[in-house]
This record gives sequence, C-alpha cells and structure tokens, in this order.
Amino acid sequence: MAIVFFIILFLALLILVVTLSTLQIEIKRASISNMNSKKIEYDYLIFLQLKFLGKLKIMQIEINKEKISRLSKKLKLKEKIDFKKVEKGIPNKKEIKRLQEKLNIKLNEFHLKAEIGTYDVIITSAIIAVIASAIGIVMAKLIDNYKKEKYEYSIMPVYQNKNVINLSLNCIIQVKMVHIISIIFTLLRKRKEKSKYVRTSNRRSYDYSYGQY
Repeated sequence: MAIVFFIILFLALLILVVTLSTLQIEIKRASISNMNSKKIEYDYLIFLQLKFLGKLKIMQIEINKEKISRLSKKLKLKEKIDFKKVEKGIPNKKEIKRLQEKLNIKLNEFHLKAEIGTYDVIITSAIIAVIASAIGIVMAKLIDNYKKEKYEYSIMPVYQNKNVINLSLNCIIQVKMVHIISIIFTLLRKRKEKSKYVRTSNRRSYDYSYGQY
C-alpha cells in the first residue's frame, strides 16, 4: 500500500509541476542567407526549456542543424507520407484561430534583421510592406510589457535585380503548459467526435442499401 501511495503522490506532484510550468522556446540563432552564394545557407540554435512558475528551469533540450541532420540519418524515413490522411487531422482556419487564443502565446523578446530583394522593384517593396505590417500586428497581440530594447526589427529592401534574402532572428516565446494540455485534450476530443461521425455515416449508408434487396 505504501508503494502505491508514493506512486500516486509522485504522479500527482508531477502533474502539478507540469501544469504550473511554462514552455519557453528560445531561438538563440536563426539565419537564412544567399548573399554570399547561389545556394541558400541556413543555420539555427534553439532551446526548448520547461520552467516551473516561469522561472525555475526544470528541463532543457537543445536543437541545432547538426543534431537534426544526425537524427534524420538515423531514422532513415523511407515511407511515403499520406498527405490526405494528414490533412484530415489539421484544424480549419476558425479552429486554428480559437486554438491560438487558447494558447495565449507570449513574445518575451524579438530581434530581427532582414534584407529581401526580387527581380521586380514593385514586388520587393510590396513584400517589405506586408512583412513589416504583419510583424506589427503579431507583436501587438503577443506582447504584454513593451520595452524598445527587447523588441527590435529591421526589414530592408535590396534592389539588385535578383532574388536575395538575408535574415537573422533571435527571440523568446513562452506558452503555459496548462494551455498546451487544454489544446491537446480539445484536439483529441474533436478527433474522436469526427471518427464517431464518420462511422455513424457509414452505417447509415449501408442501412439504406439493405432496403434495395
């Protein structure tokens, strides 16, 4: 009985710690560029951190280009992905918007430098304007306490009559685990409801077909 009690206590404490924790995604370094070569070169360093009460670090996972490359070689994914099945599980636009609101994502830091160019001057100017306005809208929604030194971005047009990109980003994103758990349960419930509806529809179609014979 004592062992069972300690197991239950441990699980209860684990659930409590997780629900009171925050998932922090720190993009320490992310760069994409074709300024110095014809091919697009990229690099990234990302830390996934679980922080109790948003302060005490419980766990950290480092993600970089080399690790992902080694992992993909080990897995050797040869099976073809059935995109039709994948699309069935993807929420629609309205559902995605509701899920985003539930997640309550917070942007704690954001530093972006970007240079973008195309063969067409008008298209380049339009792209710069769209990206700048989109960043402004996103930042307004995700930032609680704005400080100029923590949120800086620069998007410059490059008029060289060719497709050019040179981007450097580092930022910190936080999401409370309780919101993530809530989203997971919501998606699982909706998936279960959809599968029930599909089975019910199939049964009805078969029922009608029996009456013809």
